[in-house]
This record gives sequence, C-alpha cells and structure tokens, in this order.
Amino acid sequence: EKPYFYLFDVETGTRQKFESKYLKDALAPCFINGIAKYVFVSDTDGKMEIWDIDKKEPIKTMQVDTKKGVRSSASTHNILAVGSDDKRLRLYDVRDWQCVVTKQFKVDGDSIHLTNDLKYVTFSGLGGDRCVVLEVE
Repeated sequence: EKPYFYLFDVETGTRQKFESKYLKDALAPCFINGIAKYVFVSDTDGKMEIWDIDKKEPIKTMQVDTKKGVRSSASTHNILAVGSDDKRLRLYDVRDWQCVVTKQFKVDGDSIHLTNDLKYVTFSGLGGDRCVVLEVE
C-alpha cells in the first residue's frame, strides 16, 4: 500500500486522501505558512514532499542531506522549520525551497514551533538540550 495522509474539513466533515509515490511513510505534516493551500509531509528516510491541496499533487520533493527521518515541522512567513533524527534544525525559504539555516543540537527535535512574527523558533525533544529557544535573524 502506498503511503498516504488525510486532510479533514472540520466544517463539512469530509476528508481527502493523498497518496505519495515518493515517501516511505507520511509523518510530521504542516500547512505551509499556516494557509490551507500547500501541505508539507515527510518520512523516516528524510524525504519531504510539498503538496498543492487544490491540485491534489506534489509540487516539490526534497531530501534531508543526512537521510535521517523528519520528526517535526512548522511554517510561517515563508519559512519552513524541520526537525530531524540527526538532531538538526533546518530552516527552508519556501519561495525557492533552499535551506537557509542548519543548526545541530543535542535534542531529538520531536517538537518545533515558530512564533507568528518569526522572531523565535522552539526546538525540543529527548536529549541533553531538552528545549532550545532561538532568535531568528
């Protein structure tokens, strides 16, 4: 069976199924910029896909350079933050999908959050650092 994820419409109670031909499984979803136009999903091999919800097809595929699984994601103000099994936080510019920041920590990266004003990012999980709050420059 192909990996898949669902989008649920809370107002209508309907759901849409999206099947991936690229991912091994479907994890760590988030809406790009918090808007229901594009959705990010990833897998345990560090593969990442961005889907156009209206067209019901992927518009971009990417790979974490270390091929380690992606554990968490968040997006706002044209930045996609990704936490992975290699204990790295990566920030991507969604306008060209380039990785603009990579930081190594002693934490699994199970949780990630960007403030609405994009001033801070939190990165937390199991490990020596437990929780990191960074100012985005």
